[in-house]
Amino acid sequence: MEDGIISKFVLDQLSVWPLAAANFRALKNVEVRNLEVNGLDVKLQHNPGRIKSSAAKVDTASLKARKCFLCADNRPSEQMKLKFEGRKDRKYDVLINPYPIFPEHLVIARDEHVPQSIWNRMVDMTDLARHYPSFTIFYNGPKCGASAPDHFHFQACPRGLMPLENDIDKNLDLVDGQSVPAGSPLEDLTSVQDASLYHYDKFTKGVFVLKARTSKSMAKLFYRLLDCLPQREDETEPMFNLLTWYKVSPSKKVSGISHGRFGEYRAVLLARDKHRSHHYFDEGPDHLTMSPGCADMGGLFIVPNADDYAKLDARLLKEMLAEVSVNADTERDIIWKLTRTQPEVQVGIMSGDEIEFEIISDGAGKQKVSYENGKISYNGTLYDELVFDAQTMSSMFAEPTFILYGVTIGVGFHWERKQVQKFAGSLKFIVDNGKVTAVNVIGVEDYLLSVISSEMKASASLEFLKAHAVISRSWLLSQIEARKSAAKEVKSSVKEDYTENGVHHYVRWYDREDHTLFDVCADDHCQRYQGLTLAIGENVRKAVDQTWGKVLMYDGKLCDARFSKSCGGMMEHFSSCWSDEDFPYLAAVPDTASENAAAVPDLTKEENAEKWIMGEIPEASESFCNTSDEKILSQVLNDYDLETKDFFRWQISYTRKGISDIIKERSGQDIGLFESMTVISRGPSGRITELLIKGSKSSMQIGKELVIRKFLSTSHLKSSAFVFKVTKSETSPEEDIITLYGAGWGHGVGLCQIGAAVMSEKGYDYSQILAHYYPGSRLVNKDRNE
Repeated sequence: MEDGIISKFVLDQLSVWPLAAANFRALKNVEVRNLEVNGLDVKLQHNPGRIKSSAAKVDTASLKARKCFLCADNRPSEQMKLKFEGRKDRKYDVLINPYPIFPEHLVIARDEHVPQSIWNRMVDMTDLARHYPSFTIFYNGPKCGASAPDHFHFQACPRGLMPLENDIDKNLDLVDGQSVPAGSPLEDLTSVQDASLYHYDKFTKGVFVLKARTSKSMAKLFYRLLDCLPQREDETEPMFNLLTWYKVSPSKKVSGISHGRFGEYRAVLLARDKHRSHHYFDEGPDHLTMSPGCADMGGLFIVPNADDYAKLDARLLKEMLAEVSVNADTERDIIWKLTRTQPEVQVGIMSGDEIEFEIISDGAGKQKVSYENGKISYNGTLYDELVFDAQTMSSMFAEPTFILYGVTIGVGFHWERKQVQKFAGSLKFIVDNGKVTAVNVIGVEDYLLSVISSEMKASASLEFLKAHAVISRSWLLSQIEARKSAAKEVKSSVKEDYTENGVHHYVRWYDREDHTLFDVCADDHCQRYQGLTLAIGENVRKAVDQTWGKVLMYDGKLCDARFSKSCGGMMEHFSSCWSDEDFPYLAAVPDTASENAAAVPDLTKEENAEKWIMGEIPEASESFCNTSDEKILSQVLNDYDLETKDFFRWQISYTRKGISDIIKERSGQDIGLFESMTVISRGPSGRITELLIKGSKSSMQIGKELVIRKFLSTSHLKSSAFVFKVTKSETSPEEDIITLYGAGWGHGVGLCQIGAAVMSEKGYDYSQILAHYYPGSRLVNKDRNE
């Protein structure tokens, strides 16, 4: 604590710098008067010396045209400095402000020319507050009163000179733990570790108060608050002013034991909408040469102009505050973001005889659980269930808490591989089907961050990502609701499994009936979920944040919002892929602009389906998902998806023997040498829903679409929308070439990811994209009753 050094430093500086000395002497004679504004007793300071700052030009051109007065090379030769060491080798010069508002008014500038931005520097601010506990440290955002927004700096003044700081300090002293007394302007909002956040309902809109015992938790909660503030696209941070101080309290007794002096970090953030109100630009009687910064927003209004000082009243100050502060709607939105909740989801990640994992916070490194006699073996003890808990229900986004080793992704698909993956939330081990299964218990919104990044590139366009956030949330919540509904029993997924007249009938689908001990799995069977392994881009965070809680509903029920990579030009019915039921919002709609929809023929008819797939119907080429634009595809698809080049139309060839071997391996049935395929039925997208395969030994009639895709490929066919042609071999029937010509990638039900990405590039917003792929559905925010 070096407060005494500051007093000596200021005296030494004023003794050698005549300009600063004259301005500090003039400060003693400024006029001051009081007003009451929205419940706070504020002060007006007539300070002509501040005209240079109040009228400063801070546009980019003006900043480039002048020399930076905070850079060491441009400072007056008389200006002295003290040194302060910030975190991570950030160095600061402590200077006096030669145009003071306060006695001992300081500027604390970085020793290098870097822009004004609080990101990663809040800990430096709290360190300064603790280092100088008799001072309040304050920060003006680059467009909120900083006259040098191109050079990072804090300012400081003696404690107790700003009315807002004093009122908040007094009210925080009355808070007992987390209990705010009745009648207080403070409203408890949220907390992180030992830090608490309050809304201050007085003076102006958008005032938030923080307190914490440690600088780390203060910074953590501060950045959560900052994430909730509105930020313009062209800005590096939200608009705000910030005051911070360190409150040292006398010794106190806890359980009869004296604990000596202790301290608490305190801060107040004022969310802003404008730098200057209309009064600054008005040439009429309401003109005010005032550019509110921290001092003004702290209740000490600096008025350089004598005429302004004479006419200022509560009305004008209220008008100015209302304009430069956020409005009531924005304030409500900030509070909602801070206090919102997210439901819990249980995600099955991996199963095995043993699983290697690591809990990030305990420092124990890699550990192992294994299956033993129907239980989970861990460190020599057997468990029915083993849980490593973590806080998951945050109002923002969680951080990594554990690691799983050897997680298989893309099971059964061409991109199958193993990964080391990081996860937020809790880790639970259960026994399932004679294996140990790792389950991640996490908040739905945290889960969506990963799903969207896992399903596609985090750099995809914002409107596309927002659409995907809504459908992923809708699908997930509908699955959770179905699992928890006692009235809804899981239906068998096997529709036909019998042999008649030498033909084996096997018709089934794959859905969530595999998951009875958790809500969803982490692979493509449900939604790709790879924890926090992939980088979470800023657009993904924005997409989840801006759609938080929003879902699609139809007739009062959550939509089972399915999606696939490429519909191939026409969307498919639910019943073609899963149980024999359909939903109005999962309609067979062409993936084109509405004026082209009527031209698509009935693709359940074989002749039309063949023309459609082979590109003989012009309307197919107009589909949104018919693109080879690498920019769009690279946004939508991760690197291992891009290993596949053909999405809209594709082909694959086998020898007659080759396809026979694949069918035997994949189905477990030896049909002999493949002879022919006959389509029994197609869905409205042209996808085959039942297929008769004849061989030299036996025949099989299979469905639904995923079974067909599985049995005719070493992994999975891109889709079941295909026709085939045979090219005779001159040597042997076994060498005949069977070529499948196909359309689309995936089941084709609901949103077409590539088509939606193209729509976004064409200027459609996320609500229009959702209306196209889920006709008749409604976009609803269940959390906010919107």
